Amino acid sequence: MVKDWRLPDLCSTKTLHLASLLLLAPLAISLSGCSGLATVMHAVGVDQIPADYKGLRDSTVAVITLTDSSQYSNDVASRELSRFVGGILTKEVKGIQLVREDKIEQWRDVNGWDSLDFDTIGQEIGAEKVLGIEVANLRLREGSTLYRGRADVVINVIDAETGNVEYTRTLDEFTYPNVAGQYTSETTESKFRKLYLKMLAEEISRSFHPYDLTDRIAADSRIASQ
Repeated sequence: MVKDWRLPDLCSTKTLHLASLLLLAPLAISLSGCSGLATVMHAVGVDQIPADYKGLRDSTVAVITLTDSSQYSNDVASRELSRFVGGILTKEVKGIQLVREDKIEQWRDVNGWDSLDFDTIGQEIGAEKVLGIEVANLRLREGSTLYRGRADVVINVIDAETGNVEYTRTLDEFTYPNVAGQYTSETTESKFRKLYLKMLAEEISRSFHPYDLTDRIAADSRIASQ
């Protein structure tokens, strides 16, 4: 029997990054302590989590958000979330082209959302792929005096031509901030809704582009800047 000497795992980008880190870490620690190690990690890309799904690259994509209210009205939360996600993807995903929001809204005005079929709308508005974001149980308050957002989210990427679901991810009880909240005396519901949806958009978008390990850790600090 002929042995297969190929070692694909040892030649992977992630493994090479790790090897680089192991070689450079002693030097970084001796020179600068933990800060030096963090610098080396960033330089070789070990601190970057890779995208779960890379299929949005070089594609025409429609970002469509559905909420519990959007089938009955032009829901502001669904529009804002789509915009925030679209903005991040435009910046982070190479070659992506987004279908204009007004084109999606025009389709909705004519057809409604009652029997929405993601691949059908994708075909009719010229999208190659549809990023469908379904948000349920969205709530922004915890008690009468505290803003703290929660929602259940399902993310699907659908090939508009075939109707195949190419990627799925579920976020159960996505909560922001994770610790405590923001008192209603400190902000308005509109401002907090935008903040919550921006954080949700960042989490959704992380499925489609590499991101820094520390991004989630620092998330709660955004409250202080509001």
